[in-house]
Amino acid sequence: MKALVYCHGSRGDVEPYLALSVALQQAGHSVVLAAPRLFSPSAEKYGVPFAALNDELVQLMTRPEFRDVMQRSDALTEADRELKKKIFVESFPRMYPAVLRDMWEVAADGGADIVVHSHNHREAVPQIAERLGVPHVLATLYPNFVPSREYTFFERTYRIPEKPGQEENVFTALPARALAEWRSEILGLPPRENAQDFRYRADGTPARVLHGFSPQVVKPSADWPEWVHTTGFWSLPPAVDWTPPEDLRRFLEAGEKPVFVGFGSSLAPDPRATGRLVQEAVRRAGVRAVVVAGWGGIEIPEPGTDILTVTEVPYDRLLPRVRAAVHAGGVGAHNAALEAGVPQVSCPFHKEQLVWAGRLHELGVAPAPLLQRDLTADALAEAIRVAVTDPGIARTVARVAALVREEDGARNAVRVLERVHHEQTGARRVAHHA
Repeated sequence: MKALVYCHGSRGDVEPYLALSVALQQAGHSVVLAAPRLFSPSAEKYGVPFAALNDELVQLMTRPEFRDVMQRSDALTEADRELKKKIFVESFPRMYPAVLRDMWEVAADGGADIVVHSHNHREAVPQIAERLGVPHVLATLYPNFVPSREYTFFERTYRIPEKPGQEENVFTALPARALAEWRSEILGLPPRENAQDFRYRADGTPARVLHGFSPQVVKPSADWPEWVHTTGFWSLPPAVDWTPPEDLRRFLEAGEKPVFVGFGSSLAPDPRATGRLVQEAVRRAGVRAVVVAGWGGIEIPEPGTDILTVTEVPYDRLLPRVRAAVHAGGVGAHNAALEAGVPQVSCPFHKEQLVWAGRLHELGVAPAPLLQRDLTADALAEAIRVAVTDPGIARTVARVAALVREEDGARNAVRVLERVHHEQTGARRVAHHA
């Protein structure tokens, strides 16, 4: 089976699909990962064939005005809305056609037996699959793309549309005319009603959906159809060839386990102010800390023997050696902490992260989330103290960790993809002999 895997976004958006690609290779299949250009070294590290997509959209996410607007996304002023409109409504339509061209070139060059895509490309990839005459599978890290009456907590963040294409999403808010032109001029396909509907294949049959999150966090809903599969998270193999920097090795061996602090690709408007707040909170909580700067570039103004800053570190190598993980609440970070079996403190920047942070609190593995825009050193210090001392949290973390480690989500996802390919092959044989 030859799989083509499309994804887009930051590290947390891309790494699960790299993990899925690795699992496909380990199962003996051919795979190409199509992702923003800047992730080429990561794919090379794991030996996954890589096709670079235009990464202007990812670069947009690092702009200072993007940081500011995203942090205040649920409390925007009129001026903020105008700025957001300028960034997304004007910049996005200009950038995305280049991504679309790259996406089709990858498919046209190598072909595929099955096309797998993240939610960021859910309107375009089904049309690529239609052009190739192969099935597409939506592989998503979020449950909101299959409506459910059972999970009202996502309704606070996501408006489930009556029709595809109605979502307010920066990566999919491409004007319908532009997609129609791309379909006609680049793919050479005739117009078709509901061509952007990722929930169905061109022949009208349902497209499979893979949920790349733990059923311990979001259990499969009773009203989800049989073509929806909650597999568990797609984790990369252990970074066996990684050696910790000497300063990190010495720090970890110098005293009690530290707390991990890192906000990944979430972008604070003022990295130094964020660093100052983290520094004060860590010292008021009386703990040691490893601060991972990440894309946001957290800057600790007065580092000492109790706080070490590193640029990047594999979660699977560091988190098992910490007392708790302070993060932004994204799905990648919280799953890594669940697997490591450590309590969590979530400090979400925007609504998506807040929903996941709320789930962690409901599960009992984290104190109540702390919104970044309201974050204070005292509040963060208290949350850290609770996370590292509460016996109830410790018991729940241990129980959930044991279950999550047994899931093998990437391999489960591969089995579903193999089934889809087998069904497609069987259908072609029947059609051939008819």
